[in-house]
Amino acid sequence: MKLSPFFNPKSVLIVGASRKESTFSYTVLKNLLQIFYQGEIYIINPNADEILGITSYHSLEELPTIPELAVIVVGSNILTIFEDLAKFGIKNIVIEADLKIDYEYALLSGQEGKSIIEHLNQMAEKYDVKYMGPSMIGCINFINNFTTSIIPVRQHILSKNKHAESRASFIAQSGGLAGALGWWAPMQDVPISKVIHLGQGFFIKESDVIHYLIKDEKTKVILLFLREISDDLIHSVKQCATTKPILFFYVGKNENREKDLEKAGGLSVNNYIELFDFAKIFLWCPEPQGPNLGIIGPSSGAIHIIAKEMRKQNLSLAKLNNNNREAILNKVGGSTCKSGNPVDYWPPDRFIGTKVCGIYKTSSETLLKDNSVDGLILALEFFIEIEFDFGIFERIKKMYPNKPIIATLIQAEEEGARRVIKTASDLKIPVFSNEPERAVRGYKLLYHYYNKIKKK
Repeated sequence: MKLSPFFNPKSVLIVGASRKESTFSYTVLKNLLQIFYQGEIYIINPNADEILGITSYHSLEELPTIPELAVIVVGSNILTIFEDLAKFGIKNIVIEADLKIDYEYALLSGQEGKSIIEHLNQMAEKYDVKYMGPSMIGCINFINNFTTSIIPVRQHILSKNKHAESRASFIAQSGGLAGALGWWAPMQDVPISKVIHLGQGFFIKESDVIHYLIKDEKTKVILLFLREISDDLIHSVKQCATTKPILFFYVGKNENREKDLEKAGGLSVNNYIELFDFAKIFLWCPEPQGPNLGIIGPSSGAIHIIAKEMRKQNLSLAKLNNNNREAILNKVGGSTCKSGNPVDYWPPDRFIGTKVCGIYKTSSETLLKDNSVDGLILALEFFIEIEFDFGIFERIKKMYPNKPIIATLIQAEEEGARRVIKTASDLKIPVFSNEPERAVRGYKLLYHYYNKIKKK
């Protein structure tokens, strides 16, 4: 099913655009203007000549051309409007109005008892029309500056990571969670390609969108927030999971369906925020070659937190060769264990950032060059006096491009934490704040995907 007109149409018609600023139908138009949508915008409102500087037509017949996409934001006469649009020649329609599907029925041509959805599907087939909805919040396309969202989309959010080569796309069975990506961003920005909330999704389903995103060049990772897991969703994940990672968070009660989705190749996460945190790992980290990690940290406490989660996830501490072990013991100091890994450098002999910077640089290079180390976790527990320029990892990452580097901030002073997150984001190094266990779980999920699912 060709879905590109729903995400990047050359022209869009808003049916029922309102002059009232507090309405959803006003917000759709306002969003398109504020994010600098480059296509043609048409609106129909029989009671207005213009809205926000856009000419308002009073009927379809007045339009100078047939738009590629129509968005219905009025809440009445949906069937009539839908058929008029279809007859006019519009092939792609978004229904954002709530049809009260459970108890509202159409009384057309004496066909009492036939649901509105049955009527819509019949008309879609008759006129060869595709439609999304009803009861949907809409879509956001971060790449092409397009949205049908009925709640605010901020231009500065779309501008972030504008030149990112690969991104995550998010499908949510929740209008609020999908729409929030129009104004909200995680602490460490995750490059987003597309966001979609389908509402009831009777014609175009989540499974159809997954197949579309699999072919989307800008989407590297697919994220799902699920209330229900259907057979067609499981089937589409099974078909697509070996092509791109599909992470999901399920809030329903049917544990068997959740297990079925995992068996199909879906990657389950523990909570909502992990969808975006783990997306960073899949976007920015290379394929891990094994389960053996190196750890650098400022205290035995931070290291033990990481090591405990590693045991739970069946990950191991890498065993260094003698030369690298001796290099760590001789150059780092602190209370580093005699095996050289993990590196516990506390206490440093001087309370200055340059000293700590040298420790991280020497330890990282030594661990990563060891053949037994498959990836590196950095624990950063610093105050301003021992904060250092995280930019040292630009060179280190280039030296070892095939080994994941993941950082976690534990009780870091706020100002320094912001600087580290900014630099790490520029270097495409994932950072986890105040939950080092999440960094370990993320590495395990990455390893599991490439070791099990990708190889199927």
